Amino acid sequence: MSYALVGSAVPSNVHDHDRWIAPGESSQWECARVVAVRREESATTLRLRLAETPDLLPGQYYLVRLAIESGPGAVQQAYSLSSSPFPPTPEIEITVRAVDGGRASPLLADRVQVGDLLQVRGPRGFLTWSEHDSGPLGLIGAGSGIAPLVSFVRYAAARGLETPMTLLCSSRDRKSAFLREALEELSQRQSWLSVVHTFTRSSSDLYSRYHRRIDSAMIDEVLFPAHPDHPIAAFYVAGPPEMVLSVRAALVDLGVADSRIYSEDHA
Repeated sequence: MSYALVGSAVPSNVHDHDRWIAPGESSQWECARVVAVRREESATTLRLRLAETPDLLPGQYYLVRLAIESGPGAVQQAYSLSSSPFPPTPEIEITVRAVDGGRASPLLADRVQVGDLLQVRGPRGFLTWSEHDSGPLGLIGAGSGIAPLVSFVRYAAARGLETPMTLLCSSRDRKSAFLREALEELSQRQSWLSVVHTFTRSSSDLYSRYHRRIDSAMIDEVLFPAHPDHPIAAFYVAGPPEMVLSVRAALVDLGVADSRIYSEDHA
């Protein structure tokens, strides 16, 4: 991956690096410096350097607080880690897509620059996995919900684990497929990882195996034959709330116990 790196890339006189620090509540937030930015067609990945190495798990998230010109003067939003927490480092990555009408995401995706300071709070969340949990894994994500699942995959790769994982990704089209290039690279390097795409608004693109929303038939075809000798032990679902609900219902209809299905409201 190529990033714009911290240092002389952004002269100090270009803009005030603390322009995103909102007034008030400063004691409740930690300042993180943006040390790298990767802007792609589908999303922007920000690498943030914290003051200390955090104690976190793959899939957790941080709250990000930004100063805005309109009332109430600040906005905050949760963003899942897309990076691996191993090896331990004070740097984390979040991947952000600019949402039309959004108050935080367009700023993070399009305007935040290397050197800027952001207020963050975390880590938070319970949609996590590590080598101490069960496997194989069935991962089902849509849109930015793919980010915490990529954190799982990157963690497993960094630890040298070989836990079988099948990741089913739903996107509008190839251009909007979240972290598509990173997943393609990971799947080429890791024999234990299988990535399957479905595009809901691009019926002619053969890059994707499917061209519809995720449903019971798709889940049955992709996830259940994937590991015949070692059935999937846990299913992780992340994405828009309506997608999470429909996928959970589909899994239950397919005979998966609710106790084997993990999701989180914010993801």
